Amino acid sequence: MATTQIDQDATILLGVLADAPRGEYVDRNDLAGLSHLPPDRINDAVALLVDSGYAEWIQTFGTAPYDFNAASITSRGRYEAQRIRASAEESKATAPPERVGLDDRSPFANPNSIREVILPPSPIGSPYGFTDEDWEAVSERKNQPEILYVVLGHQFESRFFETVTLRQNIQAMLQRSVDKYNGARIKPPLSLDYRALSAGYGEHLFNEIARDIISSDIAIFETSDLNPNVMLEMGVALTWGVRVLPIKLEGQPKPPSDVSGQTWADYRENASAFVDPDHESKLVRMIDRAVRKKGRRTV
Repeated sequence: MATTQIDQDATILLGVLADAPRGEYVDRNDLAGLSHLPPDRINDAVALLVDSGYAEWIQTFGTAPYDFNAASITSRGRYEAQRIRASAEESKATAPPERVGLDDRSPFANPNSIREVILPPSPIGSPYGFTDEDWEAVSERKNQPEILYVVLGHQFESRFFETVTLRQNIQAMLQRSVDKYNGARIKPPLSLDYRALSAGYGEHLFNEIARDIISSDIAIFETSDLNPNVMLEMGVALTWGVRVLPIKLEGQPKPPSDVSGQTWADYRENASAFVDPDHESKLVRMIDRAVRKKGRRTV
């Protein structure tokens, strides 16, 4: 398959984002300076990376001629960047002697010398497939920047917590953090929409659960029981790039290694208190990042 210009541009910009300090956003003007690409091509390539799950961006007012303010690489994007670099090194190692040294610049500066970014297939929302109504519900929530959607997944009967109390304490914690977030920013204030995920699985019900997860801004999962359904729900959230906060009772083991890279929060007494004294400050920062991703002005 022939490499298109947007493939090349996306490869270059992915390299620029991969070289930035971990967790930091790269300003649109810095992207232009480092990539030497014009704004229209940067807009197209970054939008492609965002749609593919390789990057996320912050959209605010006053960024013309760019469609965004800043962009950052995701874990999936970092993996793809490493794949590109490894492919370039392999090509260099197997090249004839007379070719060695001709393409020894960064592979991202010379995308013609390697395979371009491989775009993932468009995933489905659940094993049963979403309906048009499901996608409309997701789009509606994603287009409401004044509302923070948070879901809670947990085992419904547990020896580690009392379900109703846990839900209430999590809601109180979120509301305090939203109030702190609002206190430092312009009006209108951000409002909280918080709900627990449904129990049990069937075709229709799992679509509803997946829809609530995919349309949320933050997904919290109580993992003390290592419940398989909760792990499945967390997998849906991670696949779709939702910000995930796993929590567990202090002293309980972490979940399997496949998701152990997430940032964990240990709690005490039905989540009435968290072990980390800076927990709520960190949650405010998580809220800030989540609403920036929705394109809401935060100053």
